[in-house]
Amino acid sequence: MKKLILAGVLAGTSFAVSADFIIQQRVAPIEAETEASVSSGGIIQCDFNHHSLYLKEDKTLWGVGYNGQGQLGLGHTTTQPSWVHLADDVDSAGCSYLTSLFVRAGTIWSTGYNQFGQLGLGHNIEQASFQNTGVNDVASIEGGYYTSNIIKTDGTAWSSGRNNAGQLGLGDTTNRSSFQNTGIGDVKKVVSGLESTSYLKNDGTLLSVGISHYGQLGLSNESTVFSVTQVATGIKDIARGMSHSILIKNDGSVWSAGYNGSGQLGLGNYLSKNVFTDTGVTGASTAYATAFSSSIIKDGVIWSAGDNSYGQAGLSGDLSPSLFKNTGLGANKVAAGFYHIFAQQADKTLFTAGRNHNYQLGLGTNSNQVTFTEVTPP
Repeated sequence: MKKLILAGVLAGTSFAVSADFIIQQRVAPIEAETEASVSSGGIIQCDFNHHSLYLKEDKTLWGVGYNGQGQLGLGHTTTQPSWVHLADDVDSAGCSYLTSLFVRAGTIWSTGYNQFGQLGLGHNIEQASFQNTGVNDVASIEGGYYTSNIIKTDGTAWSSGRNNAGQLGLGDTTNRSSFQNTGIGDVKKVVSGLESTSYLKNDGTLLSVGISHYGQLGLSNESTVFSVTQVATGIKDIARGMSHSILIKNDGSVWSAGYNGSGQLGLGNYLSKNVFTDTGVTGASTAYATAFSSSIIKDGVIWSAGDNSYGQAGLSGDLSPSLFKNTGLGANKVAAGFYHIFAQQADKTLFTAGRNHNYQLGLGTNSNQVTFTEVTPP
């Protein structure tokens, strides 16, 4: 079986693929959240990260886990084993790699790693406390990998940070240290993979730009695409892993493209695809991805495929399933990190599984969780 092994040190964070397995816990199906209800709080999506954020109903923001670049905004770089209070009066929050961002009264604040200007502060100096970017009228934070993406209230997508492959969507390869208007409007969602970005518009049109070395942009090649290019129409949702993509069409069918060494495309094999390919799964509502695994919510239950070496796919005893399998865990929201996953239910009951070397699961210990474990929210 071909498998991509990613190991090394990125900005002070070490990572490697290892072998563990998971025992699943069964919980009743739950209806998936709408986008409006997702924004109301709870666990926050933190793509490719080893820290976690949680937004309470009282609008306080909390964090836990790795803090080596100051991404928790506490004024220091000490990793936090338990949930700590980060900020008040927060309307929404998000992460890009090794950073945290939040919106307060329409203005975006940011902290953490900033080598490429991804904090949007007009410079490249790392920050250990939240700073006001001065960017207003922000509706949502969409994250990124060494980039930060936001959607403004007028529906336009803006970006800041690394741009070596054109992933900022600005038509060039110059890094930016302040948020720039991509000119893409009517945007519903922005998702990022390794040095690439995809934009889902409200009318279901999907646009993408950046590296596609495994065909993850679904454009029938393995080349870098330096200009924003239309990929598909009729799309309901999209998730991006490190080098793969998962689509849900308006009819609920699930399609995938890109790197497949762990079976994360859900196609029953380990062969990469450079065009979006039908998995045969139907009835899906939302999609999520860790670095090398994929999850969907189908009939109120999480189904997963791909890398399960830390238990992040939520499937008992199967290290790299190549078909989407029912985890048995009911949830209406999933938040995926690098090698871990959170599953949130309608009453905000929270479960987690996967890698926990930096306390990112919010359990107060740093033991990996090879079974879905209930987390006490802050």
